[in-house]
Amino acid sequence: MKNIFFILFALLCLTACQKESGEGGTSVIEGNIIYLTTSYNVQTSTLDTHYYPKAGKDVFIIYSNDEGAIYDDKFETDWNGRYRFEFLRKGDYTVFTHVDSIVVNDVTYDHPIFQHIRITSNNSTNQLEDFIINK
Repeated sequence: MKNIFFILFALLCLTACQKESGEGGTSVIEGNIIYLTTSYNVQTSTLDTHYYPKAGKDVFIIYSNDEGAIYDDKFETDWNGRYRFEFLRKGDYTVFTHVDSIVVNDVTYDHPIFQHIRITSNNSTNQLEDFIINK
């Protein structure tokens, strides 16, 4: 009887230790938000493209791959367009931001840009591709 109790207790402990994506770990997700502008240069008769970091832009994280879920945390970019989500466990994450408002037929619309990432090891820094937003 004691052996059965011990085996059941050991199985319960092993299955209870499975942790899902979220806070409480030692890993990091970081990246940048960059704006891209294009303007016509009258002097050279060409299009000039300029890239610059976007400060003060909200970046959101969802602790799963479900783009339809409500976000779990947000971060405002620093002066250089950088964001950083810390203390994450292994698992799947979705990071997103919104493109600034566009007006179509007098309707203002903010649309999100998503990126998915999987953290596979503890104590890791995971770099996402830059969010490039056309202005």
